[in-house]
Amino acid sequence: MKKILVLVFAIFIGLSFAQESVVISPQSIVVNPKAAPSFTVDVWVDKDPSGNATPRYAIGENISISVRVSEQAYIYLFDIRSNGEIDQILPNNFDTQGKSNLLAAGQVKTFPHPDAPYTFKVDGPAGLDKLFVVASKDPLAVTTLASFNNDPNFASSDLGQQGFAQTLSIIVAPKPASSWVTDAIGFIVGNPPSVPTYGTLRIQSNPSGAAAYVDGQYVGNTPVRYGTTSGSHTISVRQSGYQDFSSSVNVPGGGTIPVVANLSRIVQNGRLNLSSTPSGAQVYIDGQIAGNSPLAVNIAAGRHTVEFKRSGYETATATVDVRAGGTATYNAILAQIRREGKVSFDSNPRGVQVTVDGQVVGSTPTAEMLLGSGVHQVVFSRAGYESKTLNFTVTDNSRQTVSTSLTMVPQFGNFMIISNITNALVFIDGQQQGTIPAGNRLTVGNIPTGNHEIVVIAPGYRTFIQEVNVVAGQTLTINGNLTSR
Repeated sequence: MKKILVLVFAIFIGLSFAQESVVISPQSIVVNPKAAPSFTVDVWVDKDPSGNATPRYAIGENISISVRVSEQAYIYLFDIRSNGEIDQILPNNFDTQGKSNLLAAGQVKTFPHPDAPYTFKVDGPAGLDKLFVVASKDPLAVTTLASFNNDPNFASSDLGQQGFAQTLSIIVAPKPASSWVTDAIGFIVGNPPSVPTYGTLRIQSNPSGAAAYVDGQYVGNTPVRYGTTSGSHTISVRQSGYQDFSSSVNVPGGGTIPVVANLSRIVQNGRLNLSSTPSGAQVYIDGQIAGNSPLAVNIAAGRHTVEFKRSGYETATATVDVRAGGTATYNAILAQIRREGKVSFDSNPRGVQVTVDGQVVGSTPTAEMLLGSGVHQVVFSRAGYESKTLNFTVTDNSRQTVSTSLTMVPQFGNFMIISNITNALVFIDGQQQGTIPAGNRLTVGNIPTGNHEIVVIAPGYRTFIQEVNVVAGQTLTINGNLTSR
């Protein structure tokens, strides 16, 4: 029979400090924190690994005892016999295993250990014996509980069960409630003349940490084990934000009754007003569609996840806290999805400046760039060439190259041809341009830049031929005097 006993009761004024932090079951010496501990300890015997029954051992029968902790802790294990005698099993001075009472998280320690050169045998008298274990994050000074005066290997106590309980409560009371915890089981020795008048309640809840009451008396926070008289008892479990749990159970003498309280959360509603810019977005609350924005809903108090979805816009997600009886308001600003395509630019000749929608983006050939979907304008320009403007369309996720050829801008110069023969004919590139007038000067304008052939001829004179280069914006003077044949 497992018992977790909690102390509320103290016999005298010297226990007033312990009274504030521990509770004691009236028939037991087992002590537990008044608040829920942060870890657990379990003790069991070989005939009942579950720790929930009350196995029977014959006098002289071998017995093995095991303990386990959920977090690293120091272990103090005691055997409380039905005649009131108390022996300390751990720590002991019998061997190395017994001297070490620090257990790692999840470690199981069994007595006797598998390689021990000794056994534990159940001794009389007949009755209900108990095994009690205290686990503490820090070492405890237990010399006032048990001493090695009578046996150098195993300490014992002559305080009696009540004195043991009172002394233990004083030792643990100053410790933080989260730093220590206890557990206990019972086993029957031989054939006792009467049925035990006490049993154990094992009270659990979901969620844990709830306050447990037996017949209206607070006995600790779940999970808790509490020893009480056999017979009918009323169990209550209370947790803030949850409906109270109550159940009546019949505790058998020497037995353990499990009580599991599955607590139901108290549903309290608030109001949630949701809108979006632009409106008309689909609204999801905690993954479930609730309608289109704007909308208002009554909803359970607490934290909720809201999503806003609309075609052409990024999904907006937020977490909103709704208070019971209150109103929470949230407006989602939706960002429009930018749809883009990739565009590059090229030209003949290359090295042409590229201006897109009024912004210079480089010279041809350009690298790919992202442009929003729609119609855009590009201007290709280069000195000496006619600029060219093109409109082009970008579609979502498209890729294109916009290219063109530029036409060179024509450039001109002038000739001034001087000759000593009036009426001599003047040809440029084989085309007659006129005759030398009086004054011996002929000006020919708008000659394209580049190389040209000048020819001056007159009857009875040698022909004049010269190749010249026209420079834009300049007048080139050519001396085309003729000589007689």
